[in-house]
Amino acid sequence: MAGSRLFLAPLVAVVVAVFAGYINFGSIYRTLHITGVLRKDECTIATEKLEAIHIQGTPHCEDLHHHVASGLLFTACEGSVEARHSWFPPLTIFDDASKVVEAPGAITVIDPQSMKAKRLQFQGFSGPFVTHGIDVIDDPAAAPGAAVFVFAVNHRPNAAQDPLAPKADSVIELFRHVIGTSTARHIRTIKHDLVQMPNDILALSPTSFLVTNDHFYREGAMRIIEDVYSGAVWSNTIYVEFENGAAKQHETAGVQANVALTGLHNNNGLGRGRTPEEVVLVSAASGEVYFGALERAAGQVTIRIKETFQADSTLDNPFYLVDPYANDTFDASGFVLAGLSRGINLAQHSRLIDAPDGVMVWHLQDRSLRTAGDAESLWEARLLLHDNADYIRTASAAALVPLDPAKNNGQRRAWLFVTGFLSKNMLAVNIGL
Repeated sequence: MAGSRLFLAPLVAVVVAVFAGYINFGSIYRTLHITGVLRKDECTIATEKLEAIHIQGTPHCEDLHHHVASGLLFTACEGSVEARHSWFPPLTIFDDASKVVEAPGAITVIDPQSMKAKRLQFQGFSGPFVTHGIDVIDDPAAAPGAAVFVFAVNHRPNAAQDPLAPKADSVIELFRHVIGTSTARHIRTIKHDLVQMPNDILALSPTSFLVTNDHFYREGAMRIIEDVYSGAVWSNTIYVEFENGAAKQHETAGVQANVALTGLHNNNGLGRGRTPEEVVLVSAASGEVYFGALERAAGQVTIRIKETFQADSTLDNPFYLVDPYANDTFDASGFVLAGLSRGINLAQHSRLIDAPDGVMVWHLQDRSLRTAGDAESLWEARLLLHDNADYIRTASAAALVPLDPAKNNGQRRAWLFVTGFLSKNMLAVNIGL
């Protein structure tokens, strides 16, 4: 998720505009709208009388992926409530690193049929694991759906004694999990100087990935400006490739990286698109979705932005649904995007265990796919869920798991799974498509 000072958005937006020598009222209005200043919260779960289930054992899981081949959901959850509210660098919470040492996070697997969560036991890994973005990719050496690699951001505390060193020493952890087992074997830790404030990951192969750095400033006044000023285009996306052979010798061994993209505000969520070469990025604070194309040249990987969509709330990690029951008359394929209904309250609430932070979940579809000859996407956004924190607090990722219409009287329905970086448990809601 985006920065931790959104409650200052209106004031900072005006101050920055004046300092820059102009006042862009359209930009200020959009900031007020996106951060929820002008929004009244509601709960569509209650008003529409939807079936909702809390999945136990899923605290503060920031990201979520549906692995179609196995039918399972993968996420990374925090070790304890105290840990998340004491040490979480993405929200500039650096109060007590000992809490995450005492209660490390974990990779968690959810069965959408039983609604049960299983916390995987690590093999060959110990120490702090402060969870954030993840990605899951099949092991090409195994049968489809038999084993996966899990890439996970780890915002571990910095062990360096230098007072000028960053407080967090963020790295990427790589695990291998055999579907059906209760363990995840640690392959290696991946560290590079270009990966400074990682947020989300997109695995391109078992030995390469893209990762977003969501900010340039880790804390302080400039971090506040970076959060709310859309002209602060200082974040970036990094392409990383690595070797596994000498991995245990050093975390930086065999790791190479290049800057794949710059020039976006609050480069945050990252996901797959409609084709193998499409990459989707999200500016959480600006509520914008960027559709890019992977380009490879001279041994480097870059991203070229082709389209942008402006949403009506803050957004986070994107998930692309390929509708398995699509037909000529109905296709639910599209992007599922979760965010905060009133992100303006986040900084005031981030250290509070029981504060309300409402959520909004969107279904974004390209309607031009149904009109012959359209060269550009025609985006349509539908609000799937609006909750005032009665059922879940914060939403940073969501995934749709469609139900077989043959078993539901022909109705098109799905389980919508929603999770957040400050949610006590993941939420599943039975919705109509």
